[in-house]
Amino acid sequence: MPTFRNHLGLAVVAAGLVLPGAACTGRVTGRAGATSTGGPGAGNSTGAGNGTGAGGATGQGGSTQMVAGPAVLNGMTPEQVLATCQAPNPGRSPLRRLSNAEYRNTITDLFASVPTIVSMVPAVTAEFPPEPVSLGFRNSGDYLNVPTLAAQKYMDAADAISTAAAAAPSFVTCANGTKDATCAAAFVASFGKQVYRRPLTAADTSQYTALYQKAISSGYDFQTGIEWIVYAMLQSQQFLYRFELNSKPTGAYATPSPYEMASRLSYLYWQSMPDQTLFAAADSGQLATQAQIEAQARRLLADPKASRLLEYFNEWLSLDALGEMTRDPTVFPNLDPNLPSLLQQETYAFVSDLMSSPTGDFTTLLTAPYTFANAALAKHYGFPGVTGTAFQKVATPGRSGVLTQGMMLAHDKATRTSIVRRGLEVRTEVLCQIVPAPPPNVNITLDDASQANLSQKQRLEQHRTNASCASCHNLMDPIGVVFEGFDAVGRPRTLDDSGQPVVTASTVGFSQDANGDVSDPAALGQLLAKSDEVRGCYATNTFRFFYGREVEAPDACSMARLLVDFKSTGYNLKELLVGLTRTDAFLYREVSP
Repeated sequence: MPTFRNHLGLAVVAAGLVLPGAACTGRVTGRAGATSTGGPGAGNSTGAGNGTGAGGATGQGGSTQMVAGPAVLNGMTPEQVLATCQAPNPGRSPLRRLSNAEYRNTITDLFASVPTIVSMVPAVTAEFPPEPVSLGFRNSGDYLNVPTLAAQKYMDAADAISTAAAAAPSFVTCANGTKDATCAAAFVASFGKQVYRRPLTAADTSQYTALYQKAISSGYDFQTGIEWIVYAMLQSQQFLYRFELNSKPTGAYATPSPYEMASRLSYLYWQSMPDQTLFAAADSGQLATQAQIEAQARRLLADPKASRLLEYFNEWLSLDALGEMTRDPTVFPNLDPNLPSLLQQETYAFVSDLMSSPTGDFTTLLTAPYTFANAALAKHYGFPGVTGTAFQKVATPGRSGVLTQGMMLAHDKATRTSIVRRGLEVRTEVLCQIVPAPPPNVNITLDDASQANLSQKQRLEQHRTNASCASCHNLMDPIGVVFEGFDAVGRPRTLDDSGQPVVTASTVGFSQDANGDVSDPAALGQLLAKSDEVRGCYATNTFRFFYGREVEAPDACSMARLLVDFKSTGYNLKELLVGLTRTDAFLYREVSP
């Protein structure tokens, strides 16, 4: 690092403008003593962490478990709970660090006028350490801390970005072209408001203008002074965390300030900072009423940036795991090398179409007899008549929405399908149930030479004759069997991996209202789509991802509001997202005693 970089680092630390060491090594907030990154109950789960069993789980295996979200209603209907809701009860509001995706989006939007920086964002964030997974998602406010490695990578990113920004001719515009302290002060105010997502205080402004003066007095020029300011701002707590400290308490709760509400809206729908329209609304006090907030919510959802909501589906449906997908070329020869990406784009196109449609609903999400494919994916699947690189709607009788897309394949084996893992995915992600970990010293492989002539389904049936295995496998296997008509790369088949005829008929059990005989994935999709337990699980996962925490007892009114709104709109996917802005959890902030 050049000498002036060392000088800059010392100046920034001395000014107290970057994360202090204590904040870099520990969690900022959350449950006292919590160390798990899998969320409540995750230590005993073999799934992706979405099962919690909160408030109504009745134990292992053969017992049904209440979904965490609806469980907080304590057996009452959502309508009954809403009738009891009086004073706001927002639940916890943990201090939330920007996730890696939010950081990338925020930098992209903050420097939208500097194409050089926009193009370098993937590279400068590539080595950010992965976030811990909690409740199936990577944006939990309880577990997003700033360990030493992350702090170093933030510093490296700030170094590269600040250098490029200060060198960009159009980044700073000075009145009459005069690059002096007056221009620097104006830059601190305008750029600082965007970085902090609120107007700077006098103390904030003083620190950054002093940093600029330090650069000048040390013999550096205007461009270097600007570089120092940007470098410091991008490592500040106010940038890396979403602080909410400016609202005025009313008893046990507080209403977020206009700028805090602007950030709540933008990070809810864009996973990024507010735009100029939101800042203007905050400036003029136009984010105070439910109507004003909902109008902004609909505007944000209609914007192209709302495509960033696909990150929710990416994590919920395990599409992010497709990047690690490997298949044995001797078993699956001549696969398109871009197959994982194609599978991910298939679901993105499918979900985007649903979210953009006024009638896109939850039933279609799980049951659609169509998908989206381009020529490359159509060739892989064997769909006729599809040309070009653009993804287009294709009729696929026998398939069932997202259930038969990349989600189904994300955890298959390199040489074969995995009935267990496919069933586990549905049990944990679609039903929000816990599947306990296998007992110690139990053989969990199916590669027994004595069973070579048996199908995977038959091997698992034998496996379930062991009582210690049956309690868990009864939850997974009957669901996973339904998908055996598709191989480990998603193509239809009539013979399984062992050459046995495929059997997809099964009986699903151990749920509240999604039990019954099913013949194939389409029948399973219909069964799940009509289930209040499954709908409640989807609302629960929506709460978890967009609010960045688990549903807890104080959230009964917020959860009831979501469920009532979801039902009243015919389980419309976009309207559920709008409904997130009507809950106590969004409109208010808990005030700690």
